Amino acid sequence: MKILYITNICDIGTILVEEATWQSIKAHYIEYPWAKRKPANFFKFLSFIMKNNLLEFDVYHYNWPIASLLPKNKDIGYLRKRGKKVFVHYHGDDIRNKKEKESLKNVDGKIISTPDLKPFLPDAEWIPFPFTIRSMKERKGWNDTVKIVHVPSDRERKGTVHILRAIKELKKEYTIEFELIEGKPNNYVMERMAASDIVIDQIGPGWYGKVTLEALYSGAVSCFYVDPELSKYIPLDFFVPITKETITKRVAGIIEDEGLRNRLRAEGYKYLREYHNSEQIMGKLLTLYRR
Repeated sequence: MKILYITNICDIGTILVEEATWQSIKAHYIEYPWAKRKPANFFKFLSFIMKNNLLEFDVYHYNWPIASLLPKNKDIGYLRKRGKKVFVHYHGDDIRNKKEKESLKNVDGKIISTPDLKPFLPDAEWIPFPFTIRSMKERKGWNDTVKIVHVPSDRERKGTVHILRAIKELKKEYTIEFELIEGKPNNYVMERMAASDIVIDQIGPGWYGKVTLEALYSGAVSCFYVDPELSKYIPLDFFVPITKETITKRVAGIIEDEGLRNRLRAEGYKYLREYHNSEQIMGKLLTLYRR
């Protein structure tokens, strides 16, 4: 089996190709050549097709399938007519509050990375976001001064205004360090998370994002809002649930209780291993590909 992952949204292309290679499966990823604000993608695409025959793959796995390799998703029908397997994988705003495009309905499989997307794509299969944990080392101890970070990709969606208000209130009662991280490369974000004790993901979307997975990997405690309808999909008590009304009190509780932080850190490592391990996620994808 030879797999082509199309786009590297949230590094998913990199993660899946690395995992496939680890399992001795041939895989590549490319970006959409028409991606907005990335004209270099077109030249990378040309370079890729000069080195590889685009029709030599067995499986074509499209991430963020608003666009595709050809305008109006014409490549998807073309590939399926030639007996190729095509999968479309949605990650958020590519389907949230939108209607499914007609050109993407007739594929071999539809995937969503978070369960909150199910109402918009009822026939999709939920497969959690893959995360590479082979080099993960469990962290011990905490900072003398509690360090908190917030890494919003979109301030409005993440409820940043409420988070900043809570931090202002917490600073009146506790000696803490806080960093708002925006527009920084991922290696900087990971370095800051590795030095933090608490990561506040969001108050808004109703499900956790990649920021929480990076926090768990770093040994930090993650705080986020979860929609009550979606809480059934979270089997482990590995995080601090927050709302705009409760955030100050809940974060104060983990600042004060090191024992609680220890337990949540341990549960976070366990959750990452059991539900987002890229090795297990690849196993689920391979089962899907082979149906």
